[in-house]
Amino acid sequence: MTVYLNRTPPQLQENLPVYAPPKTEAQTTQAPQRSAEKTVNPHETQLLKAYLEQVNRLALHTSPRLVSVPRQSTLGQWLELYDAHVRQPALNGWLFRQGIHDIGQFSVAPSTGTLSAEVEGKKKTFSLTDTSGWGQISAALLATASVIAPGKSGDLRVEQHDGFLQVHPKVVAHFQGVPFPQSAAFARAQFNQLAPKDAFDPIPPDDRLRPASRRSEDAMQAQIQSAGKFYSTAPAALDYKLLAVDVANNLPDTRAEAKKWAEALILKLTGNVVDADTIYLNRFRSASSANTVTGWEHTFEEPYSSLRLPDALLKNFSEHDWIPGTLDQETGLYTVGAGQSTQGGYGAHNQFALAPSAVMHESWKTDFQTGMTQKIDHFWRAHTSGYETAIKGEFVYQARKQLKAAEARSPAERKLQPPEQQFTRDDYRLVMGAVSNLSLDENAPLSVEQLMAMAPVKGIVQANALSIHGFTSNDIVRFSAADGRQVVSIPGNVPAYLRFDSLAKLEKWVIDQSKHPKKREALLSHFPLIYRQDHEASFGTRAASGVVPFLWLTHIADKKEGLNTLFDKMATGALKDTVINDSHSNIEGDVFAALAFATKERMQSDADVVIKSNSEVIRDTWLNDITVAAGLLAKLAPIAAPVAAAAVLAGLTELALGAEKASSGDTQAERKDGASKAFDGLLNTLFSVGASAVPEDPFALPPETKLPPAEPLIPPTANEIQEPRPGPSSGNSSVVNAPVPQPLPRSESLIRVAQHAVPDGEALIKNATRDALGVYRMTDSKGTFRQFVRFTDETETSRIFEISGRYRSGDAFARIINPDNGAGLMVITPGRDAQWERAPADGGLRLWPWTGTPSPTPSENLTPKFSDLFADFDEPAVKQSERFDALLKVDEAKPFLPSTKGYEENGELKRKLVLTWSAPKQEFTLLESEKAIATPYSDSNYSHNFILDLNRSDYSVTKLTEHGELHFSLDAHGDSAETIRLNRLKQFESAIPDAAMRSRISEVAHQGSVEPATIELISTLKDGYSPKVSTATYSVEYDPVKNEARVKVAAQWDVNDLSGDEMKPVSDMKMTSSRTFLVSLGNEVSDNPYIIQEMAPTQLEATLPGGPAQ
Repeated sequence: MTVYLNRTPPQLQENLPVYAPPKTEAQTTQAPQRSAEKTVNPHETQLLKAYLEQVNRLALHTSPRLVSVPRQSTLGQWLELYDAHVRQPALNGWLFRQGIHDIGQFSVAPSTGTLSAEVEGKKKTFSLTDTSGWGQISAALLATASVIAPGKSGDLRVEQHDGFLQVHPKVVAHFQGVPFPQSAAFARAQFNQLAPKDAFDPIPPDDRLRPASRRSEDAMQAQIQSAGKFYSTAPAALDYKLLAVDVANNLPDTRAEAKKWAEALILKLTGNVVDADTIYLNRFRSASSANTVTGWEHTFEEPYSSLRLPDALLKNFSEHDWIPGTLDQETGLYTVGAGQSTQGGYGAHNQFALAPSAVMHESWKTDFQTGMTQKIDHFWRAHTSGYETAIKGEFVYQARKQLKAAEARSPAERKLQPPEQQFTRDDYRLVMGAVSNLSLDENAPLSVEQLMAMAPVKGIVQANALSIHGFTSNDIVRFSAADGRQVVSIPGNVPAYLRFDSLAKLEKWVIDQSKHPKKREALLSHFPLIYRQDHEASFGTRAASGVVPFLWLTHIADKKEGLNTLFDKMATGALKDTVINDSHSNIEGDVFAALAFATKERMQSDADVVIKSNSEVIRDTWLNDITVAAGLLAKLAPIAAPVAAAAVLAGLTELALGAEKASSGDTQAERKDGASKAFDGLLNTLFSVGASAVPEDPFALPPETKLPPAEPLIPPTANEIQEPRPGPSSGNSSVVNAPVPQPLPRSESLIRVAQHAVPDGEALIKNATRDALGVYRMTDSKGTFRQFVRFTDETETSRIFEISGRYRSGDAFARIINPDNGAGLMVITPGRDAQWERAPADGGLRLWPWTGTPSPTPSENLTPKFSDLFADFDEPAVKQSERFDALLKVDEAKPFLPSTKGYEENGELKRKLVLTWSAPKQEFTLLESEKAIATPYSDSNYSHNFILDLNRSDYSVTKLTEHGELHFSLDAHGDSAETIRLNRLKQFESAIPDAAMRSRISEVAHQGSVEPATIELISTLKDGYSPKVSTATYSVEYDPVKNEARVKVAAQWDVNDLSGDEMKPVSDMKMTSSRTFLVSLGNEVSDNPYIIQEMAPTQLEATLPGGPAQ
């Protein structure tokens, strides 16, 4: 089931002829008169008439139009609830962050939970298991959508015009349980069947898709209440997931960087753009002379080593390769790997025409490790806090999950478990000492702010990094209780916590692990690679001070044996020393800050081991078995696993300590789905109210009565639905001989608030001060400032209700609250005679202040402000956003979206306020001066504007290939402007060989494309302020398979104050704009087969750098 929503203006509808089938004898007989006592809901009657209007169109072989659904019909009330979900700030904000700026852009499918949208000409699909956060914010919306569109009902599109919610007639049919006509004959038959009726027939009791219990009044109330709880925690779950995904996505990818390195070397040496993964460095033991680029060929022989070029570069070239001629004789670059010995071997027919020695010598001119070290440093500078928060959330989740699973087992089941897996509540309390600021209640919801807060180990808990024979793990933490009990936390292990009655039993367990290859490897994977091998005695001192300085290594300054040797000795019983060391491994501060620091140092150390840096004088060979860096991320799995699993990046074989267990998923898709479900469990456990061990559906509906009609009335007989009849296409005939339906009165509230009226409200406000809008203000006997309004509730009774203290005089909206606990219940707006009314489309859910239909009688004193948009953030945000009011004009027709962004400055976490909106839509028109013409710089035609901007702006091209993306920066230099243009055009032509495509791209990739942003910013800035482009960038994404390109034009703007004698820059507000053009093949006969799509919307953003993050 797919749900579309749109807010575009209504289209004028032409009158259609009405089909009238020939009358039968039965039809000429007068039908009996209906009983005057029979009553129907007039809104259901109106819905049936509107539906039959479109069935009539089908009968006349004309495409149907949308049906205007009366708001007080059953379908209308569910559509109104759906609309309220869409307007809810958390969901609305998520949509905007995905680039969905118009409600009509997206569709949802309740049966699969997916959302699809057109964003800048591209179709994006979001699933419940992806990393976008859709799965964390969509449950309430999908629950309502599944009632409107049960089962696999087909497409649903919702628009809002003239006070009505409109849907395709197919949606009405499926909701009402009638088949939608697929032919004109079927349409005529259905019209004849339904036309005499006053409303659709009731849904049969045995209809499994549409049970009455799912669409009843109680069901709707249950959904509203569940949605309130859901939206109270969903933003926190969404924030955590996005944080974890951001950390995972930014983890340095050595293999990807090595691929870029290899491709850059090939481009420099050959001038060709290639996919480095299609080139293999093959090594052989024999060779025969031949007419090849190396002078050698290898027939009837398999290579003893075959590596893709990026992996070969990471493994680096051995000292033996330095001997002149040796490398080219024993190795070669080929387009195939192993397996060719019986198919012609390796020679001129499958060589890549470049000598391996040339690659080796060129690679020596670069220092890949230095670049990777810088990327790792950058990651930790930017993401340390996020990493700490992500692993802390994983830590708490695993503890809660393991406790709940343990307590759910019977005593008999517990006895069957290994002793180290018999986790108890005392063990849970022990490990939770690492998060001393969090509640011990395993069902208490948490916030991201709580997870971000530093918390030292407290109580009787002692935390140590696990140290085996003086070598300290970077991520295994050992918690010790006063009674000697030990619990170790092992990230990525199943289960995550193992408990031991004493240190001696823990040591025995470590020795047992050393005796089994897989268990041994799993345990060793939690230690830096440099600790694995034997080393010189001086290594210990260097490692202790340089690798993990906060966890000083003990007793290794005089050691020469690495962990591999020590584990061998433990396995055979040859090593009698104490296994676990306590000295200098104690963690006294925040456990997760310590783990993050150790992880950073390990990443640097492991990269040094895996990447054979050319800055080293001697190329060491003592870790040759792990130098194939294609497995680098797998070797870093203990570091990345918690975050990677959270981001649904699971794809590595799982090694469980204490058990031999491979990943239960047989395919990558299964593993991904499993990881996603596991992460959903984490989010439910950490952020849901009263989370249980087995999450229940929060939107399960009770079996109750169906929604009651709104005061059933005897329908008027003057507007009966008539038989379809033919008529002129330009005539005024209609299925209903009545004026076009007018919008119904405001529908009744979806939430009952009468019970929350202030007791003795009239007496309470008797002496209170009332303003012009009808807000009563007073200070109660406890000194608390309170505000009240009159509001007519669902019983049509005017009562006194308390509103939120955040309301300020003159605001266009207020929120009714529960006077007992302050919880928000409903958004309201001023009405006539100092009476307040429910805000349009509100169903008890939070709404954006500037969305929906305006109040019927807005007060002339209501002046909307940008600071109103930030009222739901916090007071500092409201205060700071007043700067927007000072600089920008308010236009209620524009969908301004408020948000905040965090950033770090001088070690302090800050935030900035952001306003985002779109320029009015306009079709792109290519001006004569922008068209591509002949130029002296090239044989191809280019826009003159493009040529002018080429040497003064930043241009880049991303080329999509079967094996990934190739990136090009048009950044060539020269001794003059003409030379720069010439050289950059050569780069452009190398990246995009299609001359016609290049010509079209040049027609939009210039400063003329920012004109809509210029006009919009001038109209948005207040008088006395002026915008000016400071920098512009042009990014081209080229897909040669699809024959299309997307050109993104992004600009940063300075704002100048023109009020004084001299122009002054406005330093505290930054503005940006972006616009994307789609160039694709067209159907027109033209010299250039490519066209520029007409729709290229401009998005704008204004930001205010802020104070400390709240």
